[in-house]
Amino acid sequence: MTGLRARQKEQRRQVIADAALALFKTHGFVATTLEQIANQAGVSAPTVVNYFGGKQEILLALLKEPDKRAMREARSRLDDNADPLDALCELEGLMTSYQLRAMPASLWRELAPFLFTGELSETFQPWNTAVIEETRALLLHFQRQGMLRASVDIDVAATVFNQYANMAFIRLATEVTPDREAHARHMRSFLALMCHGMLKGE
Repeated sequence: MTGLRARQKEQRRQVIADAALALFKTHGFVATTLEQIANQAGVSAPTVVNYFGGKQEILLALLKEPDKRAMREARSRLDDNADPLDALCELEGLMTSYQLRAMPASLWRELAPFLFTGELSETFQPWNTAVIEETRALLLHFQRQGMLRASVDIDVAATVFNQYANMAFIRLATEVTPDREAHARHMRSFLALMCHGMLKGE
C-alpha cells in the first residue's frame, strides 16, 4: 500500500470513528446502528464493517486512542530520577484525563454495566491488555533500576493496577460532577499501598 493510500485509509477510518462517536453521544451506544454510522460518515454499511468489523470495535478504537496518548506522554516524561509511585500516579492521571475528555458521563453510565462482564468485556480485552503491557514495562523499568524488589510478580502488579484503575475510573466518570481531586487522592493512596509491597528494602 502506497503512502497516499495508507493516509486515505486512515482518514476514512477517522471519519467513521468520529461519526460513530457523535451518534453515541447523541443516541447512546446501544441505540446507534451501523447504518446510522455509515450515513453520518458518508459511506456504506459494508465499508464500516470492512474498516472496523462492527460498532463494538469502533468503540474499542475510540477508547484505546486516549490511553495510547496518555501512555506515550507518560513514557516521554520518564527519566532516571522518576519515582515508581509518582510514575504510576502520572500514568493513571493522564489516562483518566484523556478518557474523561473523550466521552461524556452519559455514555460512560450506559457502558459501565458492560465493561467488566459479557460480550463487550471480551471485545475490550485488547484495551486492557495494552494498559497492562504498558504498566508492566513501567514496573520492569524500576525493577531493573533496583527500585523494586526482584521477587515482585510484575505481571500480577500490572494486572491489579489496570483492574483497580478501571473500577475507580468508572466510578468517577459516572458521577454527576466528577471530583477529579478526590479521585487523584484516592488513587495515590491505593497506589502507595500497592507500591509499599514492591519497593526494595520494604
